[in-house]
Amino acid sequence: MKSRINFYLFIAAMVVLDSVLLRSPNLLGKIGLIIYKYHYLRTFPKALLTVSLVVSGAVILAEGVRFMVKQEILKRITGKVILVFFMLAVAGILAKTAIDFTAWSYSHTGLRFRIGAHLLPVILMLVFAYAFITLPKTTLLFPPSPSNEEEANKTIIS
Repeated sequence: MKSRINFYLFIAAMVVLDSVLLRSPNLLGKIGLIIYKYHYLRTFPKALLTVSLVVSGAVILAEGVRFMVKQEILKRITGKVILVFFMLAVAGILAKTAIDFTAWSYSHTGLRFRIGAHLLPVILMLVFAYAFITLPKTTLLFPPSPSNEEEANKTIIS
């Protein structure tokens, strides 16, 4: 439990860092924010709210899958498939971001803004990868009977 708290505190620090980076484009980037109507990134509180909502949604999805596996609503393999699907979707978003920021209009927005744009999908990937790694193992309701093992050993020896 303590490692989960530490992980989510790390994610919260990454959210604040990403918000700072997204809020600090250069002059061309500021003009781009106005032209493309990215009003949700113009001030630090708006950028923090936007990034927080996106990461919170990912955390809710990841923890929901972990909870359903723990409660045995979903099988562990199904939870793994769902989390891998989310990781692949985020990898696609990261690839699209990388391609978009090589285009002329986005490539002149400033290094901080570009790093912030790439950092958000990385944070999402970390959230889903952590949920995948810490997915609870299903417990057996009844342990194997020792009498069955003894009988199996007797037949092998005999």
